[in-house]
Amino acid sequence: MKQTPKGTDHGGETLNEIPIVDWLDLEHDREKLLRDIEYALSECGFMVLANAPGLDDDFQQRAFKEVRAFFDSSPDVKQSVEISQSPYFRGYSDRKLKDIGHGQIIETFQYSFEQPPVSAHDDESFPLHDRLMKGPNIWPEPDELPGFRPIIEKLCDTYHSLTHMLGELIVESLGEDSAEFRRYFDFDDPNLAASLNHNHSLSAFPEESRARVRADYAKFDSSNVGTHIDGPPFVALLINDRPGLQVVAGEGRWINAPVTCRTADGDYPVPVIPGSVIVNTGGTLMHLSEGRYSATLHRANTTLIPEGETRVSMPYFLLPKTEGDLVPFGKSSATRGNASGYDVGRDRGANACVNRMGTFPQVTRRWWQKEFDALREKAKSEVESETNAAFEFAAKRGERYKNRTT
Repeated sequence: MKQTPKGTDHGGETLNEIPIVDWLDLEHDREKLLRDIEYALSECGFMVLANAPGLDDDFQQRAFKEVRAFFDSSPDVKQSVEISQSPYFRGYSDRKLKDIGHGQIIETFQYSFEQPPVSAHDDESFPLHDRLMKGPNIWPEPDELPGFRPIIEKLCDTYHSLTHMLGELIVESLGEDSAEFRRYFDFDDPNLAASLNHNHSLSAFPEESRARVRADYAKFDSSNVGTHIDGPPFVALLINDRPGLQVVAGEGRWINAPVTCRTADGDYPVPVIPGSVIVNTGGTLMHLSEGRYSATLHRANTTLIPEGETRVSMPYFLLPKTEGDLVPFGKSSATRGNASGYDVGRDRGANACVNRMGTFPQVTRRWWQKEFDALREKAKSEVESETNAAFEFAAKRGERYKNRTT
């Protein structure tokens, strides 16, 4: 059943929720769709895309059922696809011990497109990003979870097609030629990092840790709860089945994101918009638009997950080509010192690789320690620069909203 979302009020004085953009407007009112995209990504950096093609409620229900079945499976099944088996950062990771210090107890499953390796992982005659990001997935045995691989491969294909269609519309909403998107994204040769995340509620924490976690999330600017921007991608796409995602928007405060698929009974403390997908601006788009669309700080808030329950989210990060500079839309060459905090001289492929290496140290220790040691300090400074730019853009948005009320 198609949803008829409440329209976005572009004249409001405050931004209390993530703006909704209706995909059906593409057929009925294209100009409205472009205006709504422009408003959402310039004023919030996030949007809820309602009636997302291929992501109707029936499909999402099936996807969440299969993903939950994987995370509920036996330790033996999950360990059979443990992520450090492969240099390509694919498979299962139990990050409970690592992330308890960041206010999260989380398990993940990493996947991408099935691609043959370009070389041996340590053959330095090939670029690092090709050696690390191109390779096969690791899947549970079909007799254990027969529906898992098919639904995730379908989700991957759906996300991929939508990212390309939406990416061109986003470029058009900036007043630029939509062909600019295709300069940086090759549909047939993608660079992808995608994840299935299983976050546990506060009740899974040791009792002595819960008060500290609550206190950290109660602070606006706590550095202890995984607040971040998505640096490498153009945009990120995400479906989720429980509350938890929060975004810095409006007057510079946390607002709660909706749920895209109801998989539990009872009331949800956030809106539920079935058949939708949450879209946010990444650092690549922040740079290409010269800050017109800025990456927005966000986090997964453990304290919003209902007690005794868990939250599943399925984020998708399509990365740009790694060759050449990222030249902002409408410009003939890249310039340094731009507003987005982006270093145009960076090795984009290496930067994306270091992002993966830092997130999954068990893989790095086995396969990539030398490369990580050589690159991590430079990558850290680049992340800090872009994050600081995102903070500045958020502050400017906050000032705009305050001025509307004075």
